[in-house]
Amino acid sequence: MSYNLNSYFQLGLDSEATPQNSLVMNTIRTPVDVQSGRNGLNKVTFKVPKAGLLTGDSMVTLQLIANPNAAVAPSSNATPNFVCGALGVIERARLVIDNKVLTDVERPSLLEIPKLYTENTQNEVAQFNYKFLGNQLQTKTNPVDGTEEFDVSKSRYFVAEDETADTQNVVRNRVTSADNSKVYGLHLKHLGAQFLENRSLPVFLMGAREIILELFFYKDCREYMTMTQGASGSIQPDSFIVNTETCELVSTHIQIPDDVQANEIAALASKPMSYPLIDNYVVKGGITTETVNKAIPNTFRINAQNRELHRILMVNTVAPLASDQGNRVVSNQMSRADGDHSVQIKSNGLNLYERPITNPSLFQQQSIYAYNNMALKLPYGAFHVNNRTNSIPQSDKQLAQAIRGFAQYFAVDFKNGNGGVYGAGSVQKQALEIEYTVTPRVTSWPQQQGVQYSTLFYLSVSKLLTIGSKMVEISF
Repeated sequence: MSYNLNSYFQLGLDSEATPQNSLVMNTIRTPVDVQSGRNGLNKVTFKVPKAGLLTGDSMVTLQLIANPNAAVAPSSNATPNFVCGALGVIERARLVIDNKVLTDVERPSLLEIPKLYTENTQNEVAQFNYKFLGNQLQTKTNPVDGTEEFDVSKSRYFVAEDETADTQNVVRNRVTSADNSKVYGLHLKHLGAQFLENRSLPVFLMGAREIILELFFYKDCREYMTMTQGASGSIQPDSFIVNTETCELVSTHIQIPDDVQANEIAALASKPMSYPLIDNYVVKGGITTETVNKAIPNTFRINAQNRELHRILMVNTVAPLASDQGNRVVSNQMSRADGDHSVQIKSNGLNLYERPITNPSLFQQQSIYAYNNMALKLPYGAFHVNNRTNSIPQSDKQLAQAIRGFAQYFAVDFKNGNGGVYGAGSVQKQALEIEYTVTPRVTSWPQQQGVQYSTLFYLSVSKLLTIGSKMVEISF
């Protein structure tokens, strides 16, 4: 079973790069490498076709299926999470050119979630990406008491009218056998290659040098799968897997006339071609909270010397919960709200703020600046769970509780106002220091007391790909 490209092109979509109406766009389907998925490896590898210009519409198709060899029979009432869908399957994505790493990002879904929900409304994200990812997160405000809730009527859940019953039924996108499960499409621009949104990659210049795409999948399906509590069966780490045999790379290419390609390739001998891009990579840290209302100071030192920094994104993750406690809306695709904060950042030896940020509104405002002055279009309670939210009425509906505090994405903008890639960020001459004091406030929905967070810092930095006639260089 493969992805139906007819439904994709019926949407009237075209490349997001600069339109070139006089040229032809071609689509190439590339199967997985013969070694992919063998001997229990949760990994697939593709050789990217070297035709014309590779565009941001290129995607990898994959299918989720119930594991026929699972120790416990999987639930038939399970579905991918609602916030990023099948994108949460990817643990790591790498793009390698001539044995040199161009992009390498872990948990790309957590990098993409704030981008998706700042650039688009919830409805736009659900409508545009549902065919590809299966995400369907939409919220509403209860007109009676003003509480924020998960909008079940716009989802694939079917629940009791009062929404308090312990069972919800999945009516679409159930993950079962290979014959009945949906095939999803993950765009390369969501897998660490965000630069393809702005400029297509001239892969025809690579000659005999290989371009390899490597995708690593989670072995624990609780990272990305949700199951309705009270349903028959269970969801264990091995309940669901990726059907690696049917994965495909569906790449779209802008075709270049043969004479133009020949001239460009010949010109590389005297003048190598430069392709500047913004890359993202992860630096890992950790935070451990103690009792409620006890402040815990943390200092992170990030070695970003001699890199031109554009943005830094801070994400708090936790290990996936047991099957009887799992989140039935966002699974483990979340940046967990950890309470109240005090934040100060030191860049190049100078404090970024006159005094530490403690106000929740200023905390969120930093992320708005980092995403081109666009706010995260999610409920307040999804971003903040602190002393103020304790005084705000909260819904007691189970699906509403499941989305509390799942989206604390804290980003800081380091751009200097210039356009382009090089010259638009801030060059770091010293280690970046982040002083982050957290005070847990609640013990449930979400748990903040005594939690060990794995803190991920996504750094967006300038990088230069240089393509010559006999070499490929990628800057630090």
